[in-house]
Amino acid sequence: MEEKDLFEVAPADGHAPLPPKITKDNIDPSASSAKGKAMLWIKAFVYTILSSLLIAFAAHSLITPNDFTIGGASGIAILINVASNYKVPQFAIILCLNLPLVILSFFFVKKRFAILSATNIGLQSLWLFLFELVFDDFRIVFGEGGERIFAAIAAGLCIGLAIALAFKVGGSTGGADIAAVMIQKKFNAASIAWVIFMINCVIIGSSVFVFYVKVNGKIDYGATLLPIMMAAFEAYIESKTNETVTHGYHSAVEFRIITEKPELMSRVLMKELSRGVTSMPAKGMYTQENRTMLVIVVSRRQVATVRRLIKQIDPDSFAVMSKVSQVLGLGFFSDEM
Repeated sequence: MEEKDLFEVAPADGHAPLPPKITKDNIDPSASSAKGKAMLWIKAFVYTILSSLLIAFAAHSLITPNDFTIGGASGIAILINVASNYKVPQFAIILCLNLPLVILSFFFVKKRFAILSATNIGLQSLWLFLFELVFDDFRIVFGEGGERIFAAIAAGLCIGLAIALAFKVGGSTGGADIAAVMIQKKFNAASIAWVIFMINCVIIGSSVFVFYVKVNGKIDYGATLLPIMMAAFEAYIESKTNETVTHGYHSAVEFRIITEKPELMSRVLMKELSRGVTSMPAKGMYTQENRTMLVIVVSRRQVATVRRLIKQIDPDSFAVMSKVSQVLGLGFFSDEM
């Protein structure tokens, strides 16, 4: 865009046309209709089915055959299953551990959350039952050496995606997730995270007594501690996958621009990007001069355009760019439930 084109976009009289403002009237009214609500529930159940299948697959085919566990109710189920020489089925343990939590969630959390969480837990048990009954041999073993770390990576990807799908539609995968939501009514987020972390540490630490390895009648501590290291690696991959799916695709970029041409800059940005711009007074503490700071949030694909426009409009401006983990509001990601 040439300099003369910039002034055509934002003339001195300030009467250049701007893109129409996005309001609540732009939201599809069908979303609040009976059909729209039914579609949201169908989407929720589809996500819940996929979420429960991923957790069951990870527990049966990746985690158990590679001799390590994870945190939460699924981790307890795996430990009891292995310790009993596979006589106590995982699906029964999952149901017994989660049933009281689901009942409590009906009274202390929203009914939608309780229904979707109960559905997820029930489907997890159903998938595990089918795996153990029909596909019991479908166990992926990565070997005794360093290849076993791939089991932790695959399990982390599956469970991280499963948790993100459950949270996306307003439910959970059960266990610690339900407990966390209920405790959140009484305690701050830091306390919840710490409690869940300690519980998971106890569960994972207990795997030492289940997956210990003996060589020539003595405990091989290196091999015995491997399940704990794999569990920690799985938890890290799970967390990053969950974060990426939940926030990664809804992330944006914020620009804070200090310029001597705020009117021209703001109108060009609004016209070219169809994004709102906020103006705030700013004062340089070294020069003691009053300036204007413009704030604009754009999608990642618009970053290059913003940088180009800033350079063209006011080369002497000062801009700070920072990543925004998630944007809520009209004009951004309107397909959220």
